Amino acid sequence: MRELLEEEVFSTVRSTLSSAAEALATSSETILLLAAPSLHGALAIAPIEAALLDAGIPYRRRFRIEDPNTAPYVHILGPGETSGPTLDTNPTRLSIATVVVDGLRGHQGDARKGPLTPVVQAHALAQSIFPESNRLRWMRPWLVSGNWLNSALETTYDPVYTTLRDLLSSEGSIRVVPIPEVGRPSVDYLPWLDKNALEAVSGQWSRMDLGDKARALSNLAKPALTSGTPSSARLEELMWHCILGSEWSADLATQIRNASSFWEREPANLAASSVVDSLLRDGQC
Repeated sequence: MRELLEEEVFSTVRSTLSSAAEALATSSETILLLAAPSLHGALAIAPIEAALLDAGIPYRRRFRIEDPNTAPYVHILGPGETSGPTLDTNPTRLSIATVVVDGLRGHQGDARKGPLTPVVQAHALAQSIFPESNRLRWMRPWLVSGNWLNSALETTYDPVYTTLRDLLSSEGSIRVVPIPEVGRPSVDYLPWLDKNALEAVSGQWSRMDLGDKARALSNLAKPALTSGTPSSARLEELMWHCILGSEWSADLATQIRNASSFWEREPANLAASSVVDSLLRDGQC
């Protein structure tokens, strides 16, 4: 896996997260991992917990909306916070919040900005704490899950999401495929997508040429284009750029939806813990 903090998109948080990782990796005290009992919180806690668990570093997780009352700690702030990561030492007190950074550059060299979410930063921190973590490797495709949940994809193109997705693809952590190539796509949360039509296209997909495939995908997506929901940026990812991890049959968008369903049947703190436990077990939900 490529070292995340060496990538340009992490330049504004590199120093803070590197220092925090060094302090946490050598901690002999139990580290508190604190986040709100939300899907964002669970997806940010999970990679840090994976690294600490595999490294044998003592920790405890807590899903509550409160300020930390003990240190050392890592505090995941909500998606509405945009102050970036802050670090105090002796003892280690790290708070992680979204920060807007430069993503891909346009044709004229102009920087396109997007959110570097707590989930992304948590993966970078975790990798710096213990790069050899097997659990963290299983979770690698979830690096972009925070950006998937972020509202940026509802309004416009997210260059950070695209940068990270391409990074994962180039290092071999994911495959990016159109929806007919997903073994177990969930269409239940896509009311505009005709399930029978998708099954028919999937059955013929391997025998289609490129032109036929393009037309078939456009026809499948047409109801969403006419309704305006979801956004064109998100629709493109749902139809043309589905993310599959190694040996996954369900794409990342489907698994994120599966993870969110825990909150429909469990109290929030239990739902958040269930998501983390599932990701620690095999990197899937």
